[in-house]
Amino acid sequence: MDIIQVGEKERWNSIVKSFHNWDIYYLNEYACSFQLHGDGGPVLVYHQMNEGKLCYVMMQEDISHFSPLSAYIEPGQFYDWTTPYGYGGPLMEGKITPEWMGQFIKELNQWCKSHKVVSQFFRFHPLLQNQKVFEDDCEVVYMKKTVYIDTKDKDIIFKNMTPNNRNMVRKAQKNNIDIVMDKGERIEEFRKIYDATMQNNKAEEYYYFQPEYFNYINQNMKENIIYFYAVYQGIAISAAIFFYNGKYMHYHLSGTLPEYRKLASSNLLLSEAANWAAEQGIKEMHLGGGVGIEDSLLAFKKHFNRNGLLDFCIGRSIFDKKAFDHLVELRKEKDAGFDDSKPFLIKYRA
Repeated sequence: MDIIQVGEKERWNSIVKSFHNWDIYYLNEYACSFQLHGDGGPVLVYHQMNEGKLCYVMMQEDISHFSPLSAYIEPGQFYDWTTPYGYGGPLMEGKITPEWMGQFIKELNQWCKSHKVVSQFFRFHPLLQNQKVFEDDCEVVYMKKTVYIDTKDKDIIFKNMTPNNRNMVRKAQKNNIDIVMDKGERIEEFRKIYDATMQNNKAEEYYYFQPEYFNYINQNMKENIIYFYAVYQGIAISAAIFFYNGKYMHYHLSGTLPEYRKLASSNLLLSEAANWAAEQGIKEMHLGGGVGIEDSLLAFKKHFNRNGLLDFCIGRSIFDKKAFDHLVELRKEKDAGFDDSKPFLIKYRA
């Protein structure tokens, strides 16, 4: 087993792209963009033995930086791992036997204990359904549904839409909405739309992104990023960032100016983005889920594929149970607002 550090960019990406089902969430640049966002230091876990190999990406955080515990823990005392924003979990290829997995888990536990990594938290990848790989070696919990669009061809995209969504797409066309795309040249327009949407939705601070984040992805992920805009009477009223490779495309960040919501611009934008994906030979476009388990956002996304629901699962491993329990007890003792009944997998972060 090897833990590859963020500075080993070429080796990191070479390993990731050696897997036939690699996705953008595993790229060094993607992980670095969220390091810039303040999510910790990226590492790539890689294990190769006999005819099998496995890798996944984690963001390593010093738990002393977590504000409810920061006054009571010295820096460098405890760390934990979390998949980067979006989705992750293992990429695997070759002959993976129970013995192979057992050896990997043994080496992983040894490394993490010796490097003070208390736990790891996964947001598994709905398109890959890779939680199945770890079901015997990691606590896996089903969370909710997400939605994907089958983009093998445009006829399939249209066929899988609900009649209501087809009508909304036609409505946007009748409203003379134009769809344009670029590689980030209109980033200030995107940020205006996105920030207005976050403010309207009363989003948490985490979901606001600084200019440095956008500058980084625009400069370093040009081959894997595209922006779509819906334009009405010369004004960009909806916008979305998509990440993609040769197989998969992902709806990343998006927004619509609140005063223009009735024009159905988002319906047309996503429809045209799916058609663009089909033209590029991309097979699946993932829209993600709602904010909650069942909400209006998930209902909106379902209209793009009546047959497109996927399971989204999370998971955890505890490498140092004594340290984990100590952190939970410390939180109980020092934080009057801590709710021990919340079903968080990494309970000290609840």
